[in-house]
Amino acid sequence: MNAWSFSKIANILFYLVIILATLYFLKRKFIVPQLDTNQLVFQDYNTNQQLDFQSFPNKIIVLNFWQTWCGPCIQELPSLNEMSILEEDIIVLAISDEPLEKIQAFQNKYPNIVFLKIESFSSTNITQFPTTYVYNKSGTKVFSHIGSKNWADKDFIFHLKKNWDN
Repeated sequence: MNAWSFSKIANILFYLVIILATLYFLKRKFIVPQLDTNQLVFQDYNTNQQLDFQSFPNKIIVLNFWQTWCGPCIQELPSLNEMSILEEDIIVLAISDEPLEKIQAFQNKYPNIVFLKIESFSSTNITQFPTTYVYNKSGTKVFSHIGSKNWADKDFIFHLKKNWDN
């Protein structure tokens, strides 16, 4: 093998690594991970009661995974709170792994959101915050989103409602 062909192979490998790294970044940033709701166990911050996904029957469940240090997470909390006011069948669950001391101010400010603790995000494969899932009353995921969103937008809710009864 001469130096010229070694150089070509090195260039190909270099670009292959760049392409794979880019695809990995795009997947982490923009593709919402699959979530096994049967494996989710939460703890109520106030009562320490263990809850799971089935603890909220006959509700449209909005699972919002967030952190207090996350600007976009905090930005969308008012619209999540308003969404639960606009639609009585909706329950918004804000899931964090942070201690109660960090969550309390948000609980007081957004009383229509149920703030729950998860032991660790590692079991969820969630790496970007906020990450939100919407499940209809039968437990079928009808929408998912990474990043901040205006959840109380009436047009968005209208289009989302098409899947609520499926």
